[in-house]
Amino acid sequence: MEETQFKNPLLKAFLRELEHWELYKQYCESPSEWLKKLLDERFVQFYIRIRAIAYFSKIIYFTARHFDMERRKYEKRYVLTLDSSSNDGNGSKNEGYNSFKEMIVDESATTRFQEKLSHELNQYIQHPRLFKAIQSLNERQQQILYLAYVINISDTEISKKLNVTQQAISKSKNNALAKVRRLINA
Repeated sequence: MEETQFKNPLLKAFLRELEHWELYKQYCESPSEWLKKLLDERFVQFYIRIRAIAYFSKIIYFTARHFDMERRKYEKRYVLTLDSSSNDGNGSKNEGYNSFKEMIVDESATTRFQEKLSHELNQYIQHPRLFKAIQSLNERQQQILYLAYVINISDTEISKKLNVTQQAISKSKNNALAKVRRLINA
């Protein structure tokens, strides 16, 4: 006999386990009351296990659905300010941004990256006279030239980074370049 002759999927699953199949074959070859009772007990245990698995599967499924529905309802009801849309008050959206969170810039991330690159403009200079001229600049002027020419940041971005006006950055950069030209030509 083979297990495929059974139509009941529960019985098929029961007999797919080798121990149960062997017990069933043994009972078919020599039927006895003791084997029948043992087979029945094993089937009852198997059936209880399957029912428990089915029960817990349904509980997990419906609990997960309920949790998800409650979470979505909560998120819809209590939208975080950073997650809410970035309307400017007139009903029009701020260009390129869907939420306030997207408008936040992490300046520390770029700062740490640039610090690892190297703070000093001197490391990028090979000409000895230019190197000496750059060394004669104060630290602020060196930093501005580094950000402007090595990192390639605009004067406006540099002014935001250093918390000074854009005009102060332009003036400091022009003074530094004039000093470098003067020292190279001397």
